[in-house]
Amino acid sequence: AIIITFRININSAEMSALIVILSIISTAAAFSSVSTRNVASNVQMAAEGFSKSLPFLKKPKNLDGLIGNAEFDPIGFAEYFDPKWLREAELKHGRVSMLATVGWLVQSAGIHLPSPDGLYDVANPIDAFFHVGASPIAQIFITIGALESINHEGKLGMTDMHKDSTREVGQFSLPIYGASQLKGKSEALVNELKLKELKNGRLAMLGKHLLR
Repeated sequence: AIIITFRININSAEMSALIVILSIISTAAAFSSVSTRNVASNVQMAAEGFSKSLPFLKKPKNLDGLIGNAEFDPIGFAEYFDPKWLREAELKHGRVSMLATVGWLVQSAGIHLPSPDGLYDVANPIDAFFHVGASPIAQIFITIGALESINHEGKLGMTDMHKDSTREVGQFSLPIYGASQLKGKSEALVNELKLKELKNGRLAMLGKHLLR
């Protein structure tokens, strides 16, 4: 047997630094082990009928098949309300929020419709809303309501919007909405674009509240 002996000359400061480094490495390894166990536990719980996003709660009902389903419904809304109607509302609020965010930034930058009488010249979006008066706001609401009614064939309530309907959730059939842009695309690409829209809408719903 051959025994090789190494002689290492380390002063006290170097020894202290070495001990600290070894302590950090051992702590990181411990956390890594815990993290691995937690991930494995979450996967196991999801497989046993628990939520993927909240693995300490049961998997929510009636969400299968929805784009971007992370199994997040801790209150259980989908058990009491039509999940298609809930997703429809989420998509529309997200779309409105994305438009509102862009509109806020554009208006704040001083970009607006021509208005010889100064009706649209107010840069602050909140002040602009009250400055234009009731007539333009009423025109917007009436136009949106008419387009919504046409798109849903008059079914605007939660109980009848998707009743006996083959229309996909969130789909607008009128050509002005650009729904035809998805024709000819692969299913994977269409689902990816829909998921991006959903996530960007959620972000806009949160982000618009930070605008001042």
